Amino acid sequence: FVLFGILTVFLLSCISLGAKMKKKIINLNETSWELLQITKRGKEQLIPQDANITINFADNKINGNSGVNSYFGGYKIKNNSILTVNAATTLMAGPEELMSIEQNFFDILQSSPKISYNASTLTLSKNKKEIWTFKVLALNKQLQDTSWKLLNMDGKDVSKLISESEEGITISFSENRINGNSGINNYFGNCEITDNNIKIGPLGSTRMAGPENLMKVEREFLELLENSKKVKLSDQKTLILTTDKGKTLIFEKVNK
Repeated sequence: FVLFGILTVFLLSCISLGAKMKKKIINLNETSWELLQITKRGKEQLIPQDANITINFADNKINGNSGVNSYFGGYKIKNNSILTVNAATTLMAGPEELMSIEQNFFDILQSSPKISYNASTLTLSKNKKEIWTFKVLALNKQLQDTSWKLLNMDGKDVSKLISESEEGITISFSENRINGNSGINNYFGNCEITDNNIKIGPLGSTRMAGPENLMKVEREFLELLENSKKVKLSDQKTLILTTDKGKTLIFEKVNK
């Protein structure tokens, strides 16, 4: 009987440990989401056409667009199920319908909602009567209307390639387009992003001349840019473009 009791306790402990190991720990780091649907008391709510509500998570920080304004702050997930947010926001005014949905978004975000997510969907729910459903924000939308400054080109520190007086090498994204400064000239062209793949070009540019060392840097940058095949966004602050030969362009985000 003693041995049977010990064996029973051991088996129950193993089952309990196995259940804990199978429980998925929510880790939202470096994920981005956009609002898909709002349901209240089982009825789907109308979302204004121009509402742009997004959530970005990175290193215990949260930010995004709330309809009219931008917000930012910190977050925690308690007991692997409850989201707590401490956020601040800009103070711009907008159309009444957008201001209304923005206030509703802040209400649920700061109500310690229950959170759940999988590879494609995130939900925030309050008392099971109100559910906000988000879908993964595509990378091309994350990059839209953002600007970046080149830090490293094929392993070389850009600050050592150009003088401090130069404005630097930049890239800006708009819908299916890019533009920027390549060291001396301004460039522009098409850009297509699908998942983590990127297709750039053809590129055009102005035709100004400059110091030979800077012209050389410019030519190398434009060649690597046009041959970039992969794109990665890290911590919402670092952008990495990689060619099919593994050469990289690393940018830091420029706050507008």
